[in-house]
Amino acid sequence: MGTTYPLTPSAGIKVRWVGTTDFMVLYRFMKLWLEDRGYVDNDHKLEKKYVERRTGDTRLLEIAWVASHQVSEYYKFNFRITFLVVGMKDVEGEVGDVKRKLDKGDFEIRIASEVEITDDEWKKFSLLKKIYFNVVARKRLGAYKREVYIKTYQFQDAIKEFFSLRRL
Repeated sequence: MGTTYPLTPSAGIKVRWVGTTDFMVLYRFMKLWLEDRGYVDNDHKLEKKYVERRTGDTRLLEIAWVASHQVSEYYKFNFRITFLVVGMKDVEGEVGDVKRKLDKGDFEIRIASEVEITDDEWKKFSLLKKIYFNVVARKRLGAYKREVYIKTYQFQDAIKEFFSLRRL
């Protein structure tokens, strides 16, 4: 574990949707978005928590994801995504001319991101490599922070677009 530089508030930035959508399609869409950008690989499990509570015909879901992308031997980008779905019910709706099973509820998604300096490795280096790290590699921190910040809001925009395009 190294030094982390958070780019969002600790609770993350929020997307909230009260309405009808296909939750499994949203789930896959978000996972593919992260996979396409190198944040998910086969070695690490994305889903860290999955809790489902049922009360009659409604469900409450709590899901937590952790996605990371190792950029170099010094830098790692991290995303923490949490889903909270309250009062989710199965409903039938029409998409085009086709009737489909959809999910109605209160959907809240929070996205937190950070840049992590994996400085455990460089502490073992010689004096010259430490100087390189402190002078050259640390200068990249600002550029990496901008890159992850932009990706965080692009991810949020993609989720918002998903909901607005599929509004019923």
